[in-house]
Amino acid sequence: MAPLASGVPMGASHGIGYVLGAAFDIPHGHTSCIMLPAVMRWNKPANANRQAMVAAAMGHAGQDAGEELDTFIGGLGMPRSLSAVHIGREHFDRIAEQAMGTPWVPRNPRRIDGPLQVREILELAA
Repeated sequence: MAPLASGVPMGASHGIGYVLGAAFDIPHGHTSCIMLPAVMRWNKPANANRQAMVAAAMGHAGQDAGEELDTFIGGLGMPRSLSAVHIGREHFDRIAEQAMGTPWVPRNPRRIDGPLQVREILELAA
């Protein structure tokens, strides 16, 4: 809660996760494990330099941060895809529409103008 209280902006991972929790009863920790690697992959054109620092901090300089995070999450035995929590593509339009209504998706590092872009992220997490 400290980042929220201090004004640190959240992005698409948090916004989509909020919808997954509210609409599908997926625990927040699981939504982060599922969505953060996909959002990082989608955001890479906008913040590759910052992601490079994340990969280096994880001990994998020069590697893809989203892939490294996904591997780390897999090692913890946490769910890594929407299908792992029984959310299929038939729900993606609804999730994308609702995610656009959160305060976090519009603050994503890579600009998200509408539900179609959220759906691109959902496809990466399918």
